[in-house]
Amino acid sequence: MRCKHSRVLSVIRERLHREPNDGDVFIVMSRNRRIVRMFSFDNRSYSLFEKKFVAGYQFMKVERNGADTVYRIAWKDVVLILENPIVKTLQIR
Repeated sequence: MRCKHSRVLSVIRERLHREPNDGDVFIVMSRNRRIVRMFSFDNRSYSLFEKKFVAGYQFMKVERNGADTVYRIAWKDVVLILENPIVKTLQIR
């Protein structure tokens, strides 16, 4: 998956026919579902969060709804994508 801000934004506009509005969040993933990018827009700026999972971890479940393919993601996995380490102390030597 070689897409950053501009490429993700073009996919949202061209394939989904959507213009990001304040508070919108879009989740895109690589073909093997190991790299996940979450794109969000807040009135002034775009944000792109990326998470790369270890082989074998499936954060997104593929289900069938009649003839349609549906991708489901648990809330705990959305939190996992957003999770960033917080440094409480930093020692520089």
